Amino acid sequence: MGGRIDCYTDLNSIYGYFAFVHLFEHIHVLRAHGVDVYFHPVYLPDLQRRSGNRVIWTVKARQDWLENYELPRSKRDFGVAEASPPDGDLNNLFEVGQTQLPLRALLAIRKIHSVAVYNATWLWLYRCFWAPPQQPIKEEASLREALIAMPSDLSGDNKSEESRQFSTHDVKNVMALAKEEQTKDELRKNTDEALRQGGFGAPWMMVRNLSGTVEPFFGSDRFAQVYEFLGLPYSPLKLLPPPELVESKL
Repeated sequence: MGGRIDCYTDLNSIYGYFAFVHLFEHIHVLRAHGVDVYFHPVYLPDLQRRSGNRVIWTVKARQDWLENYELPRSKRDFGVAEASPPDGDLNNLFEVGQTQLPLRALLAIRKIHSVAVYNATWLWLYRCFWAPPQQPIKEEASLREALIAMPSDLSGDNKSEESRQFSTHDVKNVMALAKEEQTKDELRKNTDEALRQGGFGAPWMMVRNLSGTVEPFFGSDRFAQVYEFLGLPYSPLKLLPPPELVESKL
């Protein structure tokens, strides 16, 4: 067994949030199976525009279905029931979803901090974007505040200065690197690479199995197919009989 998952995603995608949470929670199990997971920032509005994809909630019927049925179910299934679009309105994503700067900050963090810190920062910024009370992160000042407030242990509630992941000096270095042309180019190249691979939305995953075969997977509801492709043991969906039928066979 073994392989690799390259996940291309953006902070403004709630399905990207779902997929990230799943991969983040299973990353140690995946590594135990010899599967490495890499997260790559892409700017979703650019990827959608250049691929010809249409934002699904611009269709009124699909927006009603998303808000009333699909998203509540998915939020429950992925354990992020509190997640909601800024101000509770999906249409606000056209404005607040300008995530170039926080995505470039993630690229900067990957260069100067450990992979564990990089991955944890993804989770923190996803929470800032989607979990009430949402913290605006598209502007430099608000992004600095969000990074400085990030705790070193995201499972805890310790907000003391000693428990923070980044110092003020750390954040200053991250923001300086995020604004360099090289980092801006890297974000564009990531988006170009996802587009070249056939990507049109987030999360877009390129998965390589042990034989070296690579296939694309789209969306947060394809993990059974991903694990099947990787040859990993997993629990497939199975409908169970009612208890009385089971008891009658005993």
